[in-house]
Amino acid sequence: MKKRICILLALLILTLASCAKDEPSAEPAPDTPTAAEPVPETEAAPEEEEPAPAPDDSEQDLHAVTVSAPANGMEEISKGVYLARVGDCGFSAFLEEGGASSDREVLAFLSGHLSVPGLDFQIPGVGCSTVAVTSPDGGRIFGRNFDWSCREVLLLEAHPDGAYASFSTVNVDFIKESAANLSDAALAAAAYYAPLDGMNEKGLAVSVNMISDSDRIRQRTDLPDLTTTTALRLLLDRAATVEEAIALLGQYDLHGSYDMMIHFAVTDAEGHAVAVEYIQQEMIVTETPVLTNFYVAEGEKHGIGAAQSHERFKVLEAFLADHPTASVYQVRDALTAAGESNFDPDPNERTEWSVIYDQMNLTATWYRRENFSEGWSAALKP
Repeated sequence: MKKRICILLALLILTLASCAKDEPSAEPAPDTPTAAEPVPETEAAPEEEEPAPAPDDSEQDLHAVTVSAPANGMEEISKGVYLARVGDCGFSAFLEEGGASSDREVLAFLSGHLSVPGLDFQIPGVGCSTVAVTSPDGGRIFGRNFDWSCREVLLLEAHPDGAYASFSTVNVDFIKESAANLSDAALAAAAYYAPLDGMNEKGLAVSVNMISDSDRIRQRTDLPDLTTTTALRLLLDRAATVEEAIALLGQYDLHGSYDMMIHFAVTDAEGHAVAVEYIQQEMIVTETPVLTNFYVAEGEKHGIGAAQSHERFKVLEAFLADHPTASVYQVRDALTAAGESNFDPDPNERTEWSVIYDQMNLTATWYRRENFSEGWSAALKP
């Protein structure tokens, strides 16, 4: 992921120079005009203009078609890629009832809310890379690779009552047994509770990444409860800044979904980017624009995680060192360079989706399985 750099074309300015007049001489040299004969002005030959480099279309074009979520239902925009829009999905009621301390409790709430008994989630893991960078126009861009198996992906636009509008990306495989029996509207409503990354109308962008570790997140105080994906939904719905996101997470006990250790990447439109990790059941916040699949907090856990994730981290870290600012095209190329296929010899292993969130212009561009010649872009309208 990440191979090309956006080229800025410069204009070549030609300057015309004129010859100065010669002074008269007492004895003119042969073939030299006399003082009575004025020296004619001549123009210097113009510098030959070098041809401007031809723009590389791959660097100037995201190769993404503009899409818009249907007002009702769900649309398949490519094989295994769906687009849907939802309104309010009862999340406020979910929080008022105390949230959930397990995926089973989330499903119990959803089964009643959607009148769909037997709804099931199965989330086997989340291997990912994220990068946050400043754009040349002073905005912020958040890029994310999702490196895990995924047969179907849903791009979800949400407009909940009294909360922020948002985009999010959902692995439909996670909504397991009953997904085939759900209506499109019910599937989209269930997906609302299972985001893996997203951006809201305030420019807050978030992602959940797995950490390979035997520890688990099981906070047990007297605070209400959230699971991994419902915590992400809370931030998308109610946080405008990183500071607000941290404060919100501090008001709940977190319980890791699918019984795995995770951490969150959180970044806002003001340029604040952090990792939120849970170590010995305490929330630890670390400033970092890059996150993969190992602990970044200082201390005994620092660096624990998948070995390959350290390599992906270095790739994105080097990209930021070379790019104090970066365009959406360059962020796309950074994600390309960090793609799964660059680190795993198995030809079947690919980054399942890549997404670029423009946090100032409120656009999202998605790609599937490292195919950066065919993407989908959408604008979030609050």
